Amino acid sequence: MKRAVVFGLLHAGLAVSRSLGRAGVPVTGIAWHPYDFGLKSRYLDRRRTVPYGDGAAVLGALREEAAADRVVFFPERDENVEFVLDHWDDVRALAELPLPDNAETVRRLRRKDVLPLVAAEAEVPSPGTVLADGDDAVRDAGLRPPFVVKAAEGQEYALAFGHKAVVARDVDEALAAVRAASERGFRTIVQEVIPDSHERIYSLLAYIGRSGEPLVTLVGRKIRQGPLRFGTSAVFEVDYEPRVLDLGLRLLRTAGYSGIAHVEFAQDPRDGRFQLLEVNTRLPVWAALAANRHLDLPKLVYDDLTGKEVAPLPTFRERLTWIYLAKDVWVSLQMARRRELGPRDFASRYLRGRKVRAVFAHDDPWPAIASLGYLRSRTP
Repeated sequence: MKRAVVFGLLHAGLAVSRSLGRAGVPVTGIAWHPYDFGLKSRYLDRRRTVPYGDGAAVLGALREEAAADRVVFFPERDENVEFVLDHWDDVRALAELPLPDNAETVRRLRRKDVLPLVAAEAEVPSPGTVLADGDDAVRDAGLRPPFVVKAAEGQEYALAFGHKAVVARDVDEALAAVRAASERGFRTIVQEVIPDSHERIYSLLAYIGRSGEPLVTLVGRKIRQGPLRFGTSAVFEVDYEPRVLDLGLRLLRTAGYSGIAHVEFAQDPRDGRFQLLEVNTRLPVWAALAANRHLDLPKLVYDDLTGKEVAPLPTFRERLTWIYLAKDVWVSLQMARRRELGPRDFASRYLRGRKVRAVFAHDDPWPAIASLGYLRSRTP
């Protein structure tokens, strides 16, 4: 049986490791950070920690893991996918990847300044966006305020600033955020904000197989997120919306994409249209929603990449809710202070329906304990 190598061992990497380990697949975990709590999972039979940002060390570890046979390689976060892009030919010589054969296809979807062009080709709506390549480029773009300023690509901006985006009321505020990012080496985009859409953020999670056909699809919605308005999920639930499914698959098909993709949309309350926000060429933080006894996406991906025949599954619609309890408590307290969430609304997600926990598992408890150290490392 081919070995799987999971690079990055936070929420999604842990979900993949557990899924494959429970199925009897040998799994190696590689992490840049010792506080990646997935390193504590009993379902890893090998563990490697390498210096942060040292791509050569990761490549060396991957070569050792693939010495006997090619492996199946799962990069967890944007920084892990970036490693693959930086070492594309070397990695592809050693591993099967849940990514397209063409690196440029991945880059076009990852870059937020190029993504609107791909969306236009697919006739998928997206907010007005401009690459912040000088003050004049932003002022002359004719965008309507308010704006959001985001990194053009990757997660390094969020790690450096502690937030994914800056909301600006006008062009001057947007340019101030652009300059602050530029001073630290980040290229940014300025994008129109879809007003009052933070409760209408939907996602398509899809796996497009070797055949070019979607083998797994799931649509859901952010319930609570942190930081508020422009953060990652604290609570996420399956919530089928056919327009999100159709638009997301159309975009991926037009881009010629295969592999794992997470496509995020915001529904505009002014006209009900769904507008494309971003594409992640990897699993989302709530990957455990698709890595359990109800739906086992990682194992299906593994089977497909190792040459097994895999039949497409119908779009997953069972009522499941993914909850990251520690983060949700923090987010909910902030919302309560702003009078945006009451005790009944908070409790409702815990009292109804089936739950998928972000970290804890009865058969694998140590990552949940180790995650406390991770949380401390994320607290200013």
